[in-house]
Amino acid sequence: MDTIIARQEVLSLPARGSVNLLHFHQGMVLLVGADAVALYRDRRAVEDPLANGLVGYQPIPDALCPLYLEPDGYVAEQSSGYIGLNSGAVLFVRPDGVALYASGEDALRNRDCHWVIPFPPLNA
Repeated sequence: MDTIIARQEVLSLPARGSVNLLHFHQGMVLLVGADAVALYRDRRAVEDPLANGLVGYQPIPDALCPLYLEPDGYVAEQSSGYIGLNSGAVLFVRPDGVALYASGEDALRNRDCHWVIPFPPLNA
């Protein structure tokens, strides 16, 4: 059992197209698309046209953008906060937020982080 990600779904959303949604045990949802990553407070917020519940959003640099591959979408592997994209880039769930690295080696060594989407304060 994964201690961070409860489940994952691959679907197509209006205005976004194909995405992976990774559902955290505590309720937040990480959206992985072709060129960006977004973190939401809950599943309902993902489709809110006013973006209520959007915690953070970051574009994926062109060189790291994943391709959509059936049946798993943009995510090649996922385990305990390690989210490997099929481009070789890695999203890593850290204590302070979700970070993007160019490779698993960079994530393992916390080297050359491209960005971090910070988690909201616990009392927010």
